Amino acid sequence: MKVLVTSRLYPSSAYPSRGTFVHEQVRFLNAHCDLEIISPIPYFPRLPGGGRWSAYGRVGQRETLDGLEVRYPRYLSFPRRLFFTGLWHRYLGALRRACGPVPDLIHAHLAYPDGLAAIEYGRQVNRPVVISVHGHDVREIPDARSEWRALVSRALTGAELVIVSSGDVRERVRELGVADDRIRLIPQGVDCSLFRGADRQPGDGGWQLLYVGRFDVRKGMGVLLEAMHEVRCERGDVRLRLVGGSPVSGTADDFREQAQGLEDCVEFVDEKSHEDIPALMAAADVFVLPSFYDSFGIVLVEAMACGLPVVATRCGGPQDIVEEGMGMLVAVGDARALARGILTVLNEYEAFDRAEIRRRIEAQYDYRGVAKRIYGVYEEVLGR
Repeated sequence: MKVLVTSRLYPSSAYPSRGTFVHEQVRFLNAHCDLEIISPIPYFPRLPGGGRWSAYGRVGQRETLDGLEVRYPRYLSFPRRLFFTGLWHRYLGALRRACGPVPDLIHAHLAYPDGLAAIEYGRQVNRPVVISVHGHDVREIPDARSEWRALVSRALTGAELVIVSSGDVRERVRELGVADDRIRLIPQGVDCSLFRGADRQPGDGGWQLLYVGRFDVRKGMGVLLEAMHEVRCERGDVRLRLVGGSPVSGTADDFREQAQGLEDCVEFVDEKSHEDIPALMAAADVFVLPSFYDSFGIVLVEAMACGLPVVATRCGGPQDIVEEGMGMLVAVGDARALARGILTVLNEYEAFDRAEIRRRIEAQYDYRGVAKRIYGVYEEVLGR
C-alpha cells in the first residue's frame, strides 16, 4: 500500500520541534506501508531579517528525518492569514509539483489548507483521502470567519474518513457537518521506548514540578506562576521548571514580572528537542499543564509514560486522558484551583502508582498500537 502523507505541520531543519507528533506517527506507520511524505512550506528568500519567516529559506527541498525522506515544496503564503481563502490553491500547486507516482491513498494532517488541497488532488487522481484534525484547524479557523468555516467543512465532508484525537475534537467535527459513521477516534501517541520511568526517588532533594510547552498566555503560564506563589506559601520544598522558551512563540521575558518573588524556585528553560524531553521528565515528580485549550495534550501522555502524575485543566483533550489515579483535573484559568490540585498531588503522592500510570498509558497510547489503528483505517477505506 502506497500512502501520501501531507502536512505543513512537520519537523524540518529550521523548525525541528514543529509537528513532531505527526512525524512520530509517520515513523511508526512506515512499518505498515510505503510512505511518501510532502510538507509544503511558505516560500521565503534566503535573506537576513524576516524573523521566523527567514528560517524557511534555510530548509532544503528534501531532508531526511529518522531515515524517512521528506519533501518541502514552497508555496506562497502571507503573514496574519492575508489572502487565506485562496491558500489551499497555492498549497495544492506545491503538492502536485512534489508528488511522485499516484498513491493508493492520501492522508492529510490539518483540515485547512492541507486537507482541502488533498481533497482536490485526490479528486484529480481519483484516490480516497483521510484527514486527521488536530484542534485549532476545527476550532480557531472555523470560528474566525464564516467563509473559512465553509472551507474547513468542505474539506472534512469531502474526506472518506476523518480521524480525531479526542472527544472534544469529535464534537467540533460533527458541528462542521461530518456524520458519525465517517469519524474515527484515534488518540495521539507516545513512543514508550523513548519516554520511560526513571530511578529518581520522588521528592529527593525537594519536589520538582515540570511544564513543557510554548511560553504563551494561552497555555496558562501566567496562571501557573500565580498558583506557584500559593504553593510556596504552604510548602518551601517545591520547585518549578518551565521548558519551551522560543523567540518564535514566546520567551521568559514575557513572564518575568509574574515570576517576581519566585526566583529561588522557578527556572525558565529554552525550547528543547523532542529527544531531550524524556530526561527532563525523568527528573521531575509532577507534570503540570494549565492550558486554556488543548485538543489532546500529548505532553500529558509523554509525562505519564514516564510514570508522572499530572495536574491539568479541563480544557478539551485532557478529560479523555487523565483518568482516576493518574492525577488531577482543575478548572481553566483558576490559579487557586491549580494550586490546590498541585498541593493535593504532592501531599497524597503515595496514592499515585507510577508503574501503573505508565502501564495504562503504554496500553492505550504507545505509537505501535496507534499506528496499527491508523493502518486499519487505511485498509477500511481501500476496502470499500
